[in-house]
Amino acid sequence: MYKTSLKNMLKQIIIKKIYGRFVTCLVLLVMLAMSCKKDVPEEPIAILPVFSYEVNCNYCDITYTDNNNQSITVKSNMGRWTHLIDTKVTFDLKLSIKTLLPTEQTIQAYILKNNDVVHGNIGYNFATLSYNTLQNIGTASFGNSTSSGSGSGNGNGGTSAPVSSACGAKNKTGGYCKRMVVGGGRCWQHK
Repeated sequence: MYKTSLKNMLKQIIIKKIYGRFVTCLVLLVMLAMSCKKDVPEEPIAILPVFSYEVNCNYCDITYTDNNNQSITVKSNMGRWTHLIDTKVTFDLKLSIKTLLPTEQTIQAYILKNNDVVHGNIGYNFATLSYNTLQNIGTASFGNSTSSGSGSGNGNGGTSAPVSSACGAKNKTGGYCKRMVVGGGRCWQHK
């Protein structure tokens, strides 16, 4: 009697183990089958470039083209000024800065695309920038540093000094290179 009940218990244990393993394998197969579906590639999302203006000047008026292609003027700016254009741009960006004091003042004026400078430089007393966003071409005009010397080099009572401007390239810290370059353009490090 003990032998038959022992045999029956062993059969039940073996059947339960086999059944448990079968169920475990079945669950794993179902999970594997569900996770192996083919992914449908999604359409890439077109990322629009984000343009902005950045100006550094004291006692200056700033005129710029806004999101709606309208001309806006900021009067008597002090220090750093920025403006983000948060819509799709299909027109020329225009930026004009003029200092209000008669003394020589430095102006840093830049047009940025995705936070990288695409156009601009450092000049004195005035700056005018225009940037075609479709062709990625810009034009600029900056005031030059004036010589304070009294020399008599050219017979007219003034001196003729070569035109100099700061490099203006954006550096790793987020600032701009202030090395003076004779004849304008970029310095030796940022060419």
